[in-house]
Amino acid sequence: MTKKVLAASLTLALAAAMMSGCGNSKKNDTAQEQTTESQAQTTPTVDYSQGLNDDGTLKGDDGAYVTLCDYSSIEIPESEISVEDSEVDTEVDSLMTNFQTENQVKDRAVKDGDVVNIDYVGTVDGKEFDGGSAEGYNLTIGSGSFIDDFEDQLIGHNPGDEVKVEVTFPDDYSSEDLAGKDAVFDTTINYISETVTPDLTDDFVKENLKEAYGYTSVDDMKEKIRQNLQDNKKYNYIWSYMMDNSTFEEIPEELVDPQLDVMMDGLEASLSLQGATMEDYLSSSGYEDEDALRDAYYADCENMVKTYLIADKVAKEQNLSATDDEVSNYFKEFYNTDNYDSYVSYYTRAYVNRTVLNNLVTETLADMAQVG
Repeated sequence: MTKKVLAASLTLALAAAMMSGCGNSKKNDTAQEQTTESQAQTTPTVDYSQGLNDDGTLKGDDGAYVTLCDYSSIEIPESEISVEDSEVDTEVDSLMTNFQTENQVKDRAVKDGDVVNIDYVGTVDGKEFDGGSAEGYNLTIGSGSFIDDFEDQLIGHNPGDEVKVEVTFPDDYSSEDLAGKDAVFDTTINYISETVTPDLTDDFVKENLKEAYGYTSVDDMKEKIRQNLQDNKKYNYIWSYMMDNSTFEEIPEELVDPQLDVMMDGLEASLSLQGATMEDYLSSSGYEDEDALRDAYYADCENMVKTYLIADKVAKEQNLSATDDEVSNYFKEFYNTDNYDSYVSYYTRAYVNRTVLNNLVTETLADMAQVG
């Protein structure tokens, strides 16, 4: 399994859906690739190159904003990169969710904890109301996601049953028209949804995971996942060390603002895909206006700039750069492709270079580090 060596601190999630963070498994890489390929078919709404030179380095960085600590042999305690079996199991379980199937159960009664697929029509005083009806809705019994004791009233009923669920909206319900009102939901239980996960065997691994992930057996898969988790802990330790032990001058707003702009633009684009607006987000998140949101994220963006400053200075000292060959190698390793034109088109070559440069610096620091 290939390992993504970009430390989480190096990128801002909202600004970089494709190449952010440390991938804990190739499952994440694959999902990112599919998402990005789809995004790349649309006109970019975010200029990811803001604040970057063409080679990916930070604009306005004259090398004076950071004094690097000694990174020639960072000592990493073994305990900092140890991986528990439970962590490996979590990654395996996450990977196996990609192969789960749904079993529609119709021959038993609903019980607490079940996921039931229902149709419902809600009425108040005999009249339907906005947002009170749905078809094919999956509801987890006992989750408390529906008001009052709606979920409890389905327990003991069977798929195919039509149930009149009677509830009372709370007095502090968000809709004043419904607050405190009695309602009836004519509910049809379609089926109980059970998730079926295939048995994890060597044969399953060979048939389903060898080509995409390089796994040859269950033991091989777990060992590679363990190594990947360990590597990611190593990279994160290194970057925390570099941030904590390097010395920074005051970072001017001119360096931070472009990263804030990318974050804001990325958030707005993401909201648009969900059919929401920035105003919706600000209201639901408790921010007075966009300036308040920018203030809230300023420190995060400033820290990202600091990682860029560190990476750029290490790159200069170690003679590292995002050459065409390095970019090509990056995409071959992490995305199994020789053609990255769509990525460049969507994210800009400057941002791709930024990502590759971060990766080169992280690998170089990791090679120098001492574990023990």
